[in-house]
Amino acid sequence: MIGGMLIAHLVLATALQTSPLSIRRSFPSSSLQAVSQRRTFIFDGGELESFLLHNNNGELSIGTNIATKVGSLTLVTGSTQEDSQRIVAVQANNNDNAASNYETISMGDLDVYAHTIATIPPKVSDSDALSTAAAALVGIHCAIPKVRGVGGSDNSNDVFYTGKAVVVGGNDYACFVADGLATLGIKVSLVSTGSPRAKNDGVYVMKPSDLNDDYEEVGFCASVGQFDSLIDTISNERKGMLITEDNPYGGSTVLQLLQSKHQCNKYISTLTQSQQLVKNEGVLWGPGKANDHVKKMESVPLTRCTSLVPSLGFGAATLQKLLDSNVLFSIKSNNPTVSRGWALKDFWEEMNWPRDSSGMGIRFGMPVQEEEDLDEEFRREQERMQTRIRVGNEIGGGMDDTETTKQQLIDQQNPYVTQIVGVDGLAQEVISKQKTSVVFVAMRSCRTCKGINPVFTKLARERSSDELMFAKADATGATGKALGRQLGVQSVPSFVLFRNGVRYGAVSASKLPSKRLDQALSDLMEGKDFDSSLEESEK
Repeated sequence: MIGGMLIAHLVLATALQTSPLSIRRSFPSSSLQAVSQRRTFIFDGGELESFLLHNNNGELSIGTNIATKVGSLTLVTGSTQEDSQRIVAVQANNNDNAASNYETISMGDLDVYAHTIATIPPKVSDSDALSTAAAALVGIHCAIPKVRGVGGSDNSNDVFYTGKAVVVGGNDYACFVADGLATLGIKVSLVSTGSPRAKNDGVYVMKPSDLNDDYEEVGFCASVGQFDSLIDTISNERKGMLITEDNPYGGSTVLQLLQSKHQCNKYISTLTQSQQLVKNEGVLWGPGKANDHVKKMESVPLTRCTSLVPSLGFGAATLQKLLDSNVLFSIKSNNPTVSRGWALKDFWEEMNWPRDSSGMGIRFGMPVQEEEDLDEEFRREQERMQTRIRVGNEIGGGMDDTETTKQQLIDQQNPYVTQIVGVDGLAQEVISKQKTSVVFVAMRSCRTCKGINPVFTKLARERSSDELMFAKADATGATGKALGRQLGVQSVPSFVLFRNGVRYGAVSASKLPSKRLDQALSDLMEGKDFDSSLEESEK
């Protein structure tokens, strides 16, 4: 990923040639004094996913498995030798190969990245400068829709930002993001079920539903029309999916529709892992687990964290403008290491957000497939199914309509095997819940799969527990094919294993019991690495 990021940074450096936002001053290599304050900020969950995907201020960074990672960013404050002007910057990690891609400046016994330096106005405290820089990294800097240059300036710090953004949520962080983007010149709509208190007059505050020109109720996305970025502070539609060339949005229907219907190329979730835990576990068990997670993150060794480096323009064009305009985000913690936690208000807003009438649990206002689109997709799927059934009957290998319907009813009533429908179902049942599981991937027209079904159910009845979930996924149709690509399945029947919500490996087996599946399950539960030889097709 480092190489891809470097290319993106070089492209951005070419784009950052002109604009009205200029760095206030330059900093010679010998002009910075020793550090006065230092604080490390931990990033995880959807917030880290969004950084890894969108830190290049451009297209998605394809091919990165964004699950189970922890990122860290160490910020420092100091002053200039000439006039004691206070500054804030990101400390360089000289043990990271990425550090060599950026210019650094010495500050006492450490180095800082030159492109992250911003001067601190007199009325802003060092502590607020540090917390504002950390808060602006993902929700604002990575979410900036477009970088423009005009006028022929040769200063790589001269940029201006433009475009439209939608911020979802009414919490303090959402208001900070909305105010910050509006301050940078972005046209912002802030969507909430509550009454958020945005300070910038340029922020348009709206409910999930709005009235169009014909006084008809429409969702907020339809009301806004086309926009460049959506910053989601209360949920994560990506749900930890693998980003690939075939699935640039992780297979999420909502993200695909955001792009196709609204030209929204950036979906930024700032949901932390502690927020996700509260969402998964509910108000009874979630807060305790979330608090334990925050404590664990604030004591995690930095050697186990991915070192985060903001893209070019962060200090001069983003952070400097926020500090100068007094758009600040304060935190109460005095810990040297900080992990952004959770708030019950966020949980209740997401839980009480009205859902779309499609029955898919999609928050109202997010784009959904229209009924005519679904009818057309259903018609095409029926044609494909009839073709598969006809061919299967001709060669004696498929199931007819009656058999298929019967098998679907059996699956739905199976108390031992969790049914997974599509990529969203996988995200909901396995990935977001960080489940250790084995997923039986089948197709409705597969007679071999039908023969395996009862044996798999017996295996699930005997071995399923709180530590191991058994599930079944249908790879039929467009939805099933998207899921198959996400799982990396080349043929059915296959068994895909997950450890704590992360893909562990896959085994192809034409019958059960299978010694190879038994070996893979044993290794999975014992904490061993996956044996790749088990992925080879059975002879």
